Amino acid sequence: MKTMLKVLFLGLLIISTVFCSNESQETETQAVDQSDRDLGSFSDGANMTDARMDFVSLVLGNGDVVSAGGRGRGATERVPRLATAEIFEIATGQWKSVNEMSSKREVLCGVTLADGRAMIIGGADTRRVSLKTTEILDSSSGEWIKGPKMKKGRYKHSCATLNDGTVIVAGGADIGVVATVEISGPSLDEFTLTGEMNESRALFTLTVLSDGKVLAAGGSSKNTQDMDSAELNRTSAEIWDQATGEWTLVSPMTTARASHTASLLEDGRVLVVGGTGPLASAEIYDPSEDTWTLTGDLSMGRQLHTAHLLDNGTLIVIGGSNTLSETEVYDIESGQWSIGPSLTFGRHQHTSVKMNDGNVMVIGGQAETEDADRRELSNLIEIYSPGE
Repeated sequence: MKTMLKVLFLGLLIISTVFCSNESQETETQAVDQSDRDLGSFSDGANMTDARMDFVSLVLGNGDVVSAGGRGRGATERVPRLATAEIFEIATGQWKSVNEMSSKREVLCGVTLADGRAMIIGGADTRRVSLKTTEILDSSSGEWIKGPKMKKGRYKHSCATLNDGTVIVAGGADIGVVATVEISGPSLDEFTLTGEMNESRALFTLTVLSDGKVLAAGGSSKNTQDMDSAELNRTSAEIWDQATGEWTLVSPMTTARASHTASLLEDGRVLVVGGTGPLASAEIYDPSEDTWTLTGDLSMGRQLHTAHLLDNGTLIVIGGSNTLSETEVYDIESGQWSIGPSLTFGRHQHTSVKMNDGNVMVIGGQAETEDADRRELSNLIEIYSPGE
């Protein structure tokens, strides 16, 4: 009997060992497969003239890129606001300065209009007063012309161009955080107030959905400079219908977020990533089901980062607090993240744009230096070329 038990025990031990060994080999194979993926690479681009953060960058109709406004280099206590702007010309691969805007402005918003021009909207001036003014760039002459004035001054707001060319501007901060929303039709004659959001919000995302409706998600409920104020963030989301001019609350996110990103996926869902904390979580909104679903976590928390859906069907997240150099690439089919190529210099409060050739230009921001304890405003440009 004892002999039989010993034989049985040895058999089970061998089977268990083989199973564990196979499982380990499968895991190792998966890890190798993951590392063998081509996740793209970064190369240096021509640098801007001005270092800047809290600014706007937009792709123009001809494929050139404009960067405007923000904060520049100066004394720590009195960082100058900028009215300067410059255009990266695809034909030359260089930046050229254009005329200054009529107002210095930071934490502004901008859209590419239906005719390919750039429109700069609101922001805060040197005295931290919210601006009602807008400016439109004529890239052929390098001149800024006055756009329609908003009814309400605002910064830390969000804006978007709708499918019919209408511009929508929502939320942000004036004295406090606001819920007001205004639109300007394709003729850009004036801004008119439309239905207010159900909740005031700043540092939130505004996403034009596949059906033309607009999703507002998250944001801060208070106007504060404290980046550790995650308890002030909202989970709520709401959708604006252009046909009625009204907002409707939809299912809330699973996590409160501000200073996050929201990207429209090809299937019509919206991927929301990170936020003040910083947060490593990500979730997907399905408008057809009105549901939020958590997806794979990032390897590290991020806020004040940027994100882009790439032509190869993946999504890249770049930078974020505190001056992260690592990027992460999201595989939409598997719902998993992979560590992507690293920036030469980590950064946050930068901008990035997906250019017409499918590459992503990463621009300025707060960047790390060779001194690990020091950050500085940057004019550095890096170009991301996606993998296959």
